[in-house]
Amino acid sequence: MEWRSRPRIIEYWPDGVDYIMGMDESGTADLVSISRKVAAGKEDEIDFTMRDFTLTGVIVDQNRYDELKRVVNEVKFKHWDQGLYRHNGREKRICFHSRDIRKKSYPFNNIDPEILTYDLTNMIESVNAKIISCHIDKLAHYKRYINPIHPYHIAVQFILERYCKGLNDGDMTGVVMLESRGKKEDKFVLDYITHIIDNGTNQNPASHFRNIRGVYFNPKWWKNDDDKSSFIILEYADLVSYPIHKEHRHSTNERAVDPAFSIVERKFYNFPNYLGWGLKVWRPRYK
Repeated sequence: MEWRSRPRIIEYWPDGVDYIMGMDESGTADLVSISRKVAAGKEDEIDFTMRDFTLTGVIVDQNRYDELKRVVNEVKFKHWDQGLYRHNGREKRICFHSRDIRKKSYPFNNIDPEILTYDLTNMIESVNAKIISCHIDKLAHYKRYINPIHPYHIAVQFILERYCKGLNDGDMTGVVMLESRGKKEDKFVLDYITHIIDNGTNQNPASHFRNIRGVYFNPKWWKNDDDKSSFIILEYADLVSYPIHKEHRHSTNERAVDPAFSIVERKFYNFPNYLGWGLKVWRPRYK
């Protein structure tokens, strides 16, 4: 089990594995900025960009993964010649990133945003995937506990527990793919996940996680293909995580449900009774 020793990439679907879960996040998981603002008496300066964190897992089997690749690439090839763009003098595969699309950053700056949004929405809706997500109000979490648990630990534990329940119910196996953030950050996540697999949680014994066959950390682009391929399940996870994040982040403004969230919502594990199963919103009360 080489994946246990250090963060590694996964390049092909492993033999004997039934499902893959790609994970991505919106917002940041650290509590440092929150603690500094609270300590300085500047809690009013904590806005939703600092306050909220969402981690999302997207689950597909191999057939659905092939379909996911097909429909995502259809959108790329429609809007860019061969699905490529020029980057530092060479061609590179388009990689969908929610933040860059919203800000119309290159290479999304010359694409009609309404048409692209329409195509991406249809693509997201067409994919038969299951979603498990955890949203955390970091300020509420920080103020509720003397020694608050790291938000990433809360989120990844919730998602893994539900992912493994599905695997166990069907006597299936699965792997986890996360976007690489750097050696230190990846090792932090890997160590915690392997701790869960080996020791269980306060809710489930180690045997609950027996069907996980690997945890991997992939970049946005595949270097072995000269950046002309991307890891599409991570792109899909990024695209669906933001509507969940936006829908549940702290805000004093009342608003209608985002149409993008309505589409994602139907993919939650155990929909329509998905709260506590496909979605955890962690916003504890505090004085």
